[in-house]
Amino acid sequence: MVLIKEKHESAKRQLLSDSTTYDLLRCVDGLLAMFVFTPLIVFFWRGAWHLCNLYIYPDNLELTCWVSVMIGYTGALTLNLTQFLLTKYIRSHNAIAFSVLSRIYTILFAFTSVNHWRGVWLTLDYYTGFSFFSAGMSVLLCMLLLWFLRSSSSVLASPFLIAMDRTEGYFLAPTFFKSQPSNAGKFLLDITFSVLVISTLAFSVWRGIWELEDLAIFPEDSFSSALVSCIIGIALATAMTLLQFKVATVSAKLDSHPYAKLLLEQTWLFAQIVGAVSLWRGYWMLCNWYFMPEDHRYELGQWVSYAIGTGGCMILFIGNTNVMRGVGRDGFQSNGEGIALSNHYTSILYQFLQNIHYQPAISDPESTTKNGKATFCDENEASISGSYTVINQSEDGAVAT
Repeated sequence: MVLIKEKHESAKRQLLSDSTTYDLLRCVDGLLAMFVFTPLIVFFWRGAWHLCNLYIYPDNLELTCWVSVMIGYTGALTLNLTQFLLTKYIRSHNAIAFSVLSRIYTILFAFTSVNHWRGVWLTLDYYTGFSFFSAGMSVLLCMLLLWFLRSSSSVLASPFLIAMDRTEGYFLAPTFFKSQPSNAGKFLLDITFSVLVISTLAFSVWRGIWELEDLAIFPEDSFSSALVSCIIGIALATAMTLLQFKVATVSAKLDSHPYAKLLLEQTWLFAQIVGAVSLWRGYWMLCNWYFMPEDHRYELGQWVSYAIGTGGCMILFIGNTNVMRGVGRDGFQSNGEGIALSNHYTSILYQFLQNIHYQPAISDPESTTKNGKATFCDENEASISGSYTVINQSEDGAVAT
């Protein structure tokens, strides 16, 4: 055991000494997230959303809102509540069974996520209208609450967050209080709060920023509006990819000043949120312009969009990024780890090629299945440059295939 540990530590030091390779891979991660992963994810969400528009009471706006609300909240609560049962009974030891069942789970949860998001969004539109006031209050009030609850990182999405389909913790999602099912009452309340409150606030922020851009950026010219949104999103993503380690250094120096560190981290997170919404909106609107826009092919176009997004994400092992689940917490990590972008991909594959299974080292450690008991796994959190924990080589740490 000591020899194994020494070998792992030696491999870790060798890998981390090559900071140039790591920095290059993190830049590649950023480029892939912006120009490959996010378009695929938008293809999935756009196709699924528009299919819901077509098939869920298309002639009754109020009813379609509430049906999506029911599907979204019921599905999210059910799948979150059963995450430990799924982890217990769907094992990675049978590769074929795990691959099939985990992908069915992802497709089902992603459909639930789209309806959850769509239900909140359209219900707010239906009852509060489409206006600067409605959109602005949606952003202001919900962001204030998320900042107060220290959960603004729950709003993040690609290109700043990529969830790889790893067998370890595949079905687990962090909750606000990180409760365990051994305390059934607390666990139920924790899941309910995470889904009904935190997720609703997060979706409302997205709706507000998106509609503010609809109203403020060339409202009469959707093509120009889409291009400007893409420019905003790409500019913010590029800047934050390049600056993340410098900002992480500043954050690390503020560890002894928690409120200053929290302010820095939440400001950084809000810039990511604006960048993510802008990039999604830009890609979404460009798809409306260029991807099978003809009226007679509209329905087929949405199915093709859905298929490309779903299939592409699964082939690249990022299908879980289509699922909106879990709660992030602000300011609880140290050494600048709360600043690093959570879009690791080639940096993970590089370690696979080095035959080292690893996970980002975080102050609130990513939990795994230990001693036969499943615990939470927050696969959305990342580390600062070069800060890794080497773990034992086992099939549970591999990419889900």
